[in-house]
Amino acid sequence: MAPLIPIGFNVHSRGVRITAFIVILFCQLFIIELLLTADSCSGYYQNKQHQKSGKQQAVKNPPLSEKPEKTEIPAQSDPKPKNPAVPRDEIVWSVPSAGKKVALTFDDGPSKKYTMKYLGLLREKQVRATFFLIGRNVQKNPALTALIAGEGHEIANHTYDHYIKKMSEAVIKDQISRTSNLLKEWTQQEIKYVRPPGGNNSIKMKSVAAELDMQVVMWNVDPQDWNEDTTPAKIITSIKKQLTPGSIIVLHEGKPQTLKALPALIDELRQDGWDFVTVSELLGVS
Repeated sequence: MAPLIPIGFNVHSRGVRITAFIVILFCQLFIIELLLTADSCSGYYQNKQHQKSGKQQAVKNPPLSEKPEKTEIPAQSDPKPKNPAVPRDEIVWSVPSAGKKVALTFDDGPSKKYTMKYLGLLREKQVRATFFLIGRNVQKNPALTALIAGEGHEIANHTYDHYIKKMSEAVIKDQISRTSNLLKEWTQQEIKYVRPPGGNNSIKMKSVAAELDMQVVMWNVDPQDWNEDTTPAKIITSIKKQLTPGSIIVLHEGKPQTLKALPALIDELRQDGWDFVTVSELLGVS
């Protein structure tokens, strides 16, 4: 659109104004171009500076994949022996250094008739015990075996058939190994202890246990609760007479007289200042 020309101006004046307008227009365009160029250059240099800064940051903080692996400091081995109370190659009868602690141990389970009752009572009294289980009974009652461990009790080996008398070392080893495999399968515990049936502490038994890296655990308190003529009162009296610091008490699942004796036995021993622990705790093994 042509610029408006005021009335009264001649042609010559009109030409001058047009020329001046064009000059001003070109000047404005030139200034705009300079401004755009300056902004572009500024962005360019800013971008270069940002890239340079990014590179420096990348050098300072390399990607995770390029970071050198951490050198882990190996944990220091515990200077304490695994079993400070009784060496692994010795038979455990009791642990006098444990003081007023006592380990309740139950042999011959699991028992379909009695195990649940034993567990309920121990749960009520908040006592953890050690159960020496027979392999063939575990095979028949795997759920009960898992339940004993699930209640927080310690699981140990009492051979597969509850008989090793006159057997060869190979057969004894099979009796113990088969039972340990079953126990590990159903309890997810490390089976560290074995108790010979009938207390048959033979040289063969000790040799096999050492070969399997297990410890033979016996007892120093035996109220003979398996005797049909005994009573709950007799069981409690017998135990209290035999009790010494760090005692291991042998009892049996499947015995109604033992089940009846347990509540009073636990209460009376606690009143006398005794603490109930597992065999591992008695030995000072975590």
